[in-house]
Amino acid sequence: MINIKPPYLGCAYYPEDWPVEEIEKDAAKMKATGIQVARIAEFAWSRMENTEGVFTFDWLHNVVDTLAKYGIATVMGTPTATPPIWLSRKYPDVLMEQEHGRRAQHGGRRHCCSNNEHYREYSARIVEKMAQEFADDENVIGWQIDNEIYAFGKGCMCPVCAEKFRQHLKEKFKTVDALNKAWNLTIFSQEYNFFDEIPLPRDAWVNPHHNMEWRIFQQESIVEFVTMQAEILKKYVKVPVGTDVMPVNGMNYLHMNKKLDIVQFNHYNNPDNLNHCSFWFDFLRNVKDRPFWNTETSTCWNGSVNIPQTVKPEGFCYANSWLPIALGGEANMYWLWRTHWGGHEIMHGSVLDACGRPMHIYNEVKKIAKDYQRAGYFLNHTNVTTPIAIHYPSHSWNFFETQGIVQGFNYQNSVIQNYYDPIVQRGLRPDVLEAAQDFSKYKVLFTPFVPSLENEGLGERIRKWVENGGVWVVGPMTDNRNIDGARYKDRPFGMLEEFLGVRWAYAVPDLKDEIKCKWASGQPFTSRLWYELYEKDADALATVSEAPHSALVGKAVAIKKKVGKGVVFLLGTIPSADVMRSNILPLALDAAGLSTGHVGDSSNLMVARREGHGMTGVVVVEYQGKPARYTLDKPAVELITAHKLEGTIDIKPYQVLVLQE
Repeated sequence: MINIKPPYLGCAYYPEDWPVEEIEKDAAKMKATGIQVARIAEFAWSRMENTEGVFTFDWLHNVVDTLAKYGIATVMGTPTATPPIWLSRKYPDVLMEQEHGRRAQHGGRRHCCSNNEHYREYSARIVEKMAQEFADDENVIGWQIDNEIYAFGKGCMCPVCAEKFRQHLKEKFKTVDALNKAWNLTIFSQEYNFFDEIPLPRDAWVNPHHNMEWRIFQQESIVEFVTMQAEILKKYVKVPVGTDVMPVNGMNYLHMNKKLDIVQFNHYNNPDNLNHCSFWFDFLRNVKDRPFWNTETSTCWNGSVNIPQTVKPEGFCYANSWLPIALGGEANMYWLWRTHWGGHEIMHGSVLDACGRPMHIYNEVKKIAKDYQRAGYFLNHTNVTTPIAIHYPSHSWNFFETQGIVQGFNYQNSVIQNYYDPIVQRGLRPDVLEAAQDFSKYKVLFTPFVPSLENEGLGERIRKWVENGGVWVVGPMTDNRNIDGARYKDRPFGMLEEFLGVRWAYAVPDLKDEIKCKWASGQPFTSRLWYELYEKDADALATVSEAPHSALVGKAVAIKKKVGKGVVFLLGTIPSADVMRSNILPLALDAAGLSTGHVGDSSNLMVARREGHGMTGVVVVEYQGKPARYTLDKPAVELITAHKLEGTIDIKPYQVLVLQE
């Protein structure tokens, strides 16, 4: 049995690419580099079952054994993303039907319908055969189901999906009359008399509620497909089972991971948006009660037959590889070990190039492997802690995909740029939460751009939390729709007016940046795009000072209310990052009795406070390629270098410090 400990440094490896003699050479090079884990088999169905019902696993056993010979563990992938040609020739209906009505063709990946009974049957069979083969292999330390599975666009629109969607609607709405009322189908004479009359959402100006429900149905169908595989694997294997997801939130990742053991995540960020992957790490570490695996990132660039990025600065690979570990993960794995010598992704970055020679980032990878182990004990026995959380529900993602509210609004970018980044830039660390997750332990909660607080009973749960002492920063674009994405007929909000004792006046777009707001002190309150305005209020923090229409001037855009033992900051507009960082965030933190962060330190640092097993400390990652300064709360030992540090320290571009206090 292989004896390795996290943090794991790993890579994807495709032995089906290479002659047998090359596999041993690659394994030896992996060991020399410091690689501990290899992900294999995720696209190799045709190597395992080239002819229907004839299974060949000897070659795969040889790969696992060869890797183990060099101390490298295996994460085994199920190959259902790439079924062999004989399956689609025998059952052409397994191929997904695209929005324009044509079937996908064999030759890529994820081209089959996850609801199709033939695809499910043969997928279940290959998964079970693999599980039986490798269940007792101690060199396999985990399983990955499929690959980057997600219903992009509108997913599959085949007859099977159409029928299952109608059944989904029956189960949710019970009667077609209830559906007609929920979606307001008297408009345009859209009313249906029977569920089987409901068309697929294409080739028309489709009702937005129809579109949203279809998207949710497609994602839940994928959850079912992954859950089916997990249930098969768990009959045989005893090691963690997961599926490697991508940074798109239309799928409810709580639902996806409910029957899985470990969250697995793939990302390909560059120097301009490295904060985006950190946002996702802050989200995913809360999905399961164990560290996640970052199953894919690039050493240098991604790409298929051409490279869409320029060469990244020295140190980027190092910082990028540290972020998942700093923020709650226990593994970082590269895609891929060795560039494919031909095929779809012939130009993708890797550790070795196609001829087996090191890429330019090779020494960074070796350093990462060594430094993981130097800080390993502290990292393995502590967890990221924070009193701050931000809501980021999948229901909101699907809503904004089908109802944008105002042109130019991007849900994820607005959450990150206007809420998440300002918190991080003060040296603080937020958890990012789905609607169903418990938030009782947090002292400050941000709920921006969550149209329906009916989702998972969120509104009533927040009401009780605030009354018991929580500090809530809410809005804009929050609580203005019901669970189906429709507006309330008798009030502008589900609960906010009644809960806070405010009165909504108007909501207006501002695509020309003509509306100006100011704090009660007279200082500018910079904001953008959308304004939910309230009647004059004694507790107003900011109001409209200039506008194209006089009816808007003087209306409140930010209000502070004391509710029970708690405090609510109601925002009617999208605050600028500076207003959030310099004004709103300090007000909320002060109301909660929390430190307002490292105000004098550089804003280009990811800081994660960690605690556990009697140890405390922080991990600091410079992520923008610039010099920085950081002030330690207490003297600490930097575990990578073993240096003792205190006071204010200078940090180099892309430097990482693991500071045990």
